Amino acid sequence: MWLALVPIGVAIVLGLLLVPRHCAPESVPLPIPDARALARAASADRDLADRVRRDPLPGPVRALGSAIRDFHALEADGDRRDLGRARQAVDAALIEALSEGSDRLIQLRAAQTEAFLDEIRRFEASGEESTELRALAGAFVRSMTYDGWCKGHVLLPRGPELRAMFKQMWNAFIGLETKKEFALSLDEQRALYAFYLSHAHPSKGMREAIESARRGARDAKACEALVEAEALATESWQLDHVARLAVIDSEYPADYARGVASYRRGDYGASASAFRRWLRDHPEGPFALRAQNYLRAAADADRVE
Repeated sequence: MWLALVPIGVAIVLGLLLVPRHCAPESVPLPIPDARALARAASADRDLADRVRRDPLPGPVRALGSAIRDFHALEADGDRRDLGRARQAVDAALIEALSEGSDRLIQLRAAQTEAFLDEIRRFEASGEESTELRALAGAFVRSMTYDGWCKGHVLLPRGPELRAMFKQMWNAFIGLETKKEFALSLDEQRALYAFYLSHAHPSKGMREAIESARRGARDAKACEALVEAEALATESWQLDHVARLAVIDSEYPADYARGVASYRRGDYGASASAFRRWLRDHPEGPFALRAQNYLRAAADADRVE
């Protein structure tokens, strides 16, 4: 008799597990890059950098590399007087370097990427920001510290994210981010966005506004309001990056992520709408049950408001 009750008990437990429950979402899903694809991308960069050491780049491409270094050195030193002229030098050198073909510019990027990663390893080991690191990346360390992504002299982004971050910065600085041949691979972008989404922070403008308001805060109530404003700004920044990732990666569960981030931001109506869209398009799958639970929580919270 007791054995006959076992399957009934199992059915009851499974039924309870499958019933939508009221629970608040905690974190957005992260894109998962293919580790083998990241290794291939890193190997390709190292091969290109080795080729540059064996076969020096043409003069116009080397001149571009020097102009980039000059600009970043000024930027790192905080000397803004000559930055405009240094930027003009970069733009002029780029025009000449483009005549050598995209392949040569990609080799230059690879050589500077590998040099950057070497200098970052030295920085983490010694705590000293070298002249070479400043020439390669300008105010990178200062920016990482301001963003909360550098603790002491240890950077939170690791190898794949740092590689992707530098290449993306290099493309944007030169103005080649829209050129297909310079684009990061999908898995490099997934690695980068996985870092962004797991280390979200308010935008620069919002942080500056909050810091300014915090200096003028006079009581605990004002401080609490600023803490809440910072949390809301962080979720807004995360929502913006979810939207950017959705354009890049069709496999990313964007509506599910929008539902989570909107709920955490306190926009329960938008959260419920996003979860409904996700469940409409994905009635089954790894996120279906959680989306049902979160939809119920968002809908209930929206009614209360």
